[in-house]
Amino acid sequence: MEIHGPKLLGTSYKDPIESFSLFQKFSVQHPETYWSIVLEELSVVFHRSPSCILDNSKKLEPSGAWLPGAVLNIAECCLLPSTHPTKEDNSCALVWREEGRDDLDVNRMTLKELREQVMVVANAVDATFSKGDAIAIDMPMTVSAVVIYLGIILAGCVAVSIADSFAAKEIATRLRVSNAKAIFTQDKNVHEEAIIVVLLFIWNPRLVKDKGN
Repeated sequence: MEIHGPKLLGTSYKDPIESFSLFQKFSVQHPETYWSIVLEELSVVFHRSPSCILDNSKKLEPSGAWLPGAVLNIAECCLLPSTHPTKEDNSCALVWREEGRDDLDVNRMTLKELREQVMVVANAVDATFSKGDAIAIDMPMTVSAVVIYLGIILAGCVAVSIADSFAAKEIATRLRVSNAKAIFTQDKNVHEEAIIVVLLFIWNPRLVKDKGN
C-alpha cells in the first residue's frame, strides 16, 4: 500500500492503516488493476498467461472465473530467484526451531538449499507417479513436511494434507476419499523429548499407472 496507494487512490490516500478500507474498496471495484499488481509483487510466473484477471461473462459462475486459461506451478514461483521482490539464492527461505528444543539455536535455510531439497522429492514423485495424482502428507508441520509439500506440487501432483493427530481410521477415510496413491508420514511424533524421526514413503503399486505407458 505504501508503494501503490498514492498512485491508485490519489489525494485520498493517507497511510496504509487509515486508507485500508479505501484500498479494499478499490480492489473490489478494479480487480484487473489490483490483482495485476499483486501477481507482480508476488513474482507469480505463468507458463501460459491468463486471458484476463476476472471473467464475469458466464452467468453460471456468479463469482466469475479467475485467471481463465492460466497455467502455472506455484511451487516453482516460490523456489525461483526473482528481482521483484528481491529473492536470491542466498536469501533466507525458512526459519525454524526444533520442537521441544528451545535451548537450541534457530535454524535457517536459504532459497537454494530449499530448492535442492524440494527437487529431490519432486524428482522421486515424478519418476513414480503421474501428474494429477493425489499424494498425502500425514506429518507435523516440520521443515520436512514443507519440503515434501512443495515437492509434490512441483511434480504436478495434488497434495492431500492430513492432520498428524488423526486416528488410523480417520487417516484411512481421507486416503480413500482423495484416492491418494501414496502417503508421506513418519514413525514417531516429536514432543517433549528428542526423538529420531524416520520418514516413510508408502505407496500402493496397484493404484499407480505404469510410467512407461
